[in-house]
Amino acid sequence: MDNTFRVLIIGGGNCGLAIATGLKKAGIHYTVFERDTEHDFLHKARDWGMLLHWGTEYLGRVLPDHMQKRIKEPRVDPSYEMIDPIPYINGDTGEVLARVPTDVITRVSRKKLRRFLTEGEGLSIEYGKTLQSMKAQGDCVTVAFKDGSQAEGNMVIGCDGSRSRVREYLVGAEAAKLEEIGLTMINYVGSGYTAEQAQLLRSYHPIVQLSLDIPDPEVTTEWLFQVYTSWWGPPFAADLQEPAARLAFVKGRMSQFCEPYRTAFTAISDDALLPIYAGQQWAPPTAAAWDNRGGKVTLAGDAAHSMLPHRGQGLNNAMRDASDLVDAVKLAVCGKQTLAEVVTAYEAEMRPRGAREVALSLEQARKTRDWETVMEGPVFKQGYRRA
Repeated sequence: MDNTFRVLIIGGGNCGLAIATGLKKAGIHYTVFERDTEHDFLHKARDWGMLLHWGTEYLGRVLPDHMQKRIKEPRVDPSYEMIDPIPYINGDTGEVLARVPTDVITRVSRKKLRRFLTEGEGLSIEYGKTLQSMKAQGDCVTVAFKDGSQAEGNMVIGCDGSRSRVREYLVGAEAAKLEEIGLTMINYVGSGYTAEQAQLLRSYHPIVQLSLDIPDPEVTTEWLFQVYTSWWGPPFAADLQEPAARLAFVKGRMSQFCEPYRTAFTAISDDALLPIYAGQQWAPPTAAAWDNRGGKVTLAGDAAHSMLPHRGQGLNNAMRDASDLVDAVKLAVCGKQTLAEVVTAYEAEMRPRGAREVALSLEQARKTRDWETVMEGPVFKQGYRRA
């Protein structure tokens, strides 16, 4: 085993942290470089829930035994065992159109999962590191950061999100650009609902629809909710930059919906700031591979396949990427295969898988435009199974 091999992980999201956890478990040197300061990374208010289903297997593979025993901690409601099928609801009438079976599905908080992975193994993370440039030469890759520092390793894994700088390095700035699709999304995290309202928000499903953090099922005042809505066409994100106008539009729009979605939005405080996002995606090329510099540079997670949330697949694909990359690096470090061979094999599986899921997530989003097509969406045809 090569005890000098070092992996540089750009980005401290859940994919990068899972890779770091797996590498540490295997005794392989690594460093995570995160652009946020340590304070912002640990205390950032931004959060959202993520469905975790077939990716549970791959997350488990990178965790050491003592963390596997604590696997419930990042869940939205650690006390709830997911048994109820997920209802899909007509937002006009409240009619349950279908109930999709769940199997091993659960829902985790993005923030709680990051904290779980960060603190569980005491990972090596350098904060405040924004990537500026990269250079692959010989057996090494050198990365330079905006603060003037540099780092050198044998491999770089870009886990730096949907606007990945590592992706720009691999495919060029133009090819790395996100695709605008004409969808606008509101994703707000809030509390302050009355006990009656809080119970209403969980009425269709205990965790999937709106719940984000239920630390104590008996104390409704501590419950945190994620309220999400999206729409096609105008007004776009650029048209709603003024916070008061944005809030007024969204409250007016959601007042036409059935409960509990009506209350979820109309009960939001009038001084709340609703985050707004333009729907974007990026699918990896499938016809031809990018130049991974002999396996020294590759991508994972949103950097490799940035998809819409409508099929709940982003985290699951990221955990598959993380587990597969850890296995690939172990093979290279042990000398069983070259780095170029294992990374190229990883990408040969990941790229079509990621591209397929980007397409399916977009198809699911498009099918929700009206009730005549919603039952034709991928969720109803194949559930939450992997693409």
